[in-house]
Amino acid sequence: MQQQRHDRGPETAWLLDRKGKVLHSVVTKCEDCSGMAVGNGFVWSGANGASVHNPPNPPVEGVFQTDMNGKTVSHRQIPFGPKENGGSCHGLAWENADGGRLWIQSNRLEALVRMNPVTWECDYMFPAAHVDRLHGIEVEGGFIWQVYGTQNPNVPGYEGYTPGLIKYDIKSGAPVLFVDFVPGSCDMHDVCVLDGQLYGVDAGEHPGWPIDDKYARPGFPELNSPSGGYVFKIDII
Repeated sequence: MQQQRHDRGPETAWLLDRKGKVLHSVVTKCEDCSGMAVGNGFVWSGANGASVHNPPNPPVEGVFQTDMNGKTVSHRQIPFGPKENGGSCHGLAWENADGGRLWIQSNRLEALVRMNPVTWECDYMFPAAHVDRLHGIEVEGGFIWQVYGTQNPNVPGYEGYTPGLIKYDIKSGAPVLFVDFVPGSCDMHDVCVLDGQLYGVDAGEHPGWPIDDKYARPGFPELNSPSGGYVFKIDII
């Protein structure tokens, strides 16, 4: 998993065992990381730098490639946009096909983009099936999972939010399943698959929601989701 900060400070990726023990850490130059993946021996971090406090112009966007010793190997922009700022990212996933491919959830394109990580050429893309609260992605065999969510306009804040997942067929880009969670159950930010089990992570903060100290925990900043910062299993029923 990778840290997401809003103050332009260094962001760390951690390798954890299943009990939460830190096995390895890598400091990246990504800013406001929103999506990370591991592939071909590197950490890939998607920047959402326009969301940090006092961002530079242009903001730090794109994808950072970092080796396991913390060396920045490359920093490249999401394609089909301005050379210096291809827009922000809200999800990365690694596909073990064709020598390895990196999937990007591009905010600007509102699409899932598959990149050759060596040549940085796009070899495939398809539009997202939903445009509200698009977030993390994960490859599972011939499918891609994507986090999304909807807000009840009559119920503001956490209680009116319904998180969910979209499952796409990789070859066609067609959605094959929409999964809605119980409204107000979490503020899901990313998804992963390990040994066939879906997992999610709760970001604990959502743009446009007021920070509410009723969900505060000792030693942590105020959250607007009671499960903010937690990793949890997801069972499709």
